Amino acid sequence: MSQETKQKNAVCEKSRQLLEGPLKHTRAAALALALVPLAIVAANAASETLCPSAGICGIVFNDTNGNGVQDAGDQPVSGATVTVVGASCPDPINPGPGDICPVATNSFGFYYFPVPPGTYEISVQIPNDTQPSPSNVGDDAFDSDGVSDGKGNSVATVTLTPENSTSSTTDFGFSTSGFTNPGTGTPGYWKNHPEAWPIQQITIGERTYTKAEAIALLEKPGKDKTLTMFSSLVPAILNTLIGNDSGCVSSTITMAQEWMKKYGPVGSNVAASSYAWKVGEPLHRTMDNYNNGMLCAPHRD
Repeated sequence: MSQETKQKNAVCEKSRQLLEGPLKHTRAAALALALVPLAIVAANAASETLCPSAGICGIVFNDTNGNGVQDAGDQPVSGATVTVVGASCPDPINPGPGDICPVATNSFGFYYFPVPPGTYEISVQIPNDTQPSPSNVGDDAFDSDGVSDGKGNSVATVTLTPENSTSSTTDFGFSTSGFTNPGTGTPGYWKNHPEAWPIQQITIGERTYTKAEAIALLEKPGKDKTLTMFSSLVPAILNTLIGNDSGCVSSTITMAQEWMKKYGPVGSNVAASSYAWKVGEPLHRTMDNYNNGMLCAPHRD
């Protein structure tokens, strides 16, 4: 066994001990410490050397030229929100099979989920002003694996088996979106800035509203969930019409329009406890996040 291999194995074992011991609840710190010597002894090594123990890990990176590959000079994305679906959360504060377990990438763009064999969906929230890079274009150790789900995330599916319990090549690249992105506005912005509207009327579901009518509804309080959906759908449409990236929300807008056709119009008294809102609430949340600059386009300055 080479000295370099011995160093790598020692680092991995130390990472495992730290993660399961005193640093169990500060994974980012442990991983950052583990990755420093790895970067020194194997700067060009494939990412499978990075997982401290069994589970899923990978890198989130800025794909400067948009070719879908981690080239020399491509920088990591730190603080990216990564989630795994289909496992009990590694953190005991949020236990339960099927939970969505979020982590943030460390300064190396690294994430890690210590999960048992099974099939998991890994997703990364698309950073502002970017789009997912082309996926699976070459060497799996260095290419990007995620594809857009149309809801503001880049996703990839990973299967672990008892014989192959570690996957360390699920990486996510993001390149510049090419949109001007003037910035998204919330319902409050659009109701207070009628001069900024790019249209004079808007169709929601099967009903068309004048700008004045739509603004009046944005100002109207109430428990009717058709009003809640209206208050996130109208700004989302306006935000895309003024030139913001819509790739992360376009399918959600389409589904929200269909929801309003089925359960609307505004004033149909859909209750929060209804099946209709169980279907509609995830759409509303995605558009609300988009309007607040949390997805593929930044918020207005």
